[in-house]
Amino acid sequence: MRQCVRLTREIFAQEAFDEYRGEELAPGTGIQTDEQIDEWVRRMSDTDYHPSCTCKMGEDNMAVVDAECKVRGIEGLRVVDASIMPSIVSGNLNAPTIMIAEKAADIIKGINFYVKRKRMLT
Repeated sequence: MRQCVRLTREIFAQEAFDEYRGEELAPGTGIQTDEQIDEWVRRMSDTDYHPSCTCKMGEDNMAVVDAECKVRGIEGLRVVDASIMPSIVSGNLNAPTIMIAEKAADIIKGINFYVKRKRMLT
């Protein structure tokens, strides 16, 4: 993030921005040292969206949970939320997270999806 602040300053210092550039509003010209930038980043950073993909589901070495939402290496623990998505979705996380929860509930209860679907259709 420190590099982002410095790069943004460098980009907007280019001559092409001269007619558009005003004074730096944030973090402000008083924030220059690595320590000052780090403090500003810590104070001002926040997520705008629900975090996802931090406990990826999969079979590779980076996967935290398996296909049944079980945490690898810890018995009796599952993760059932947007964090198990293996990659970031391009839309809202609400519907996919609900579907993860629905599927996980079926897995935990031992319900086979195809049997459940057949019951729903008849």
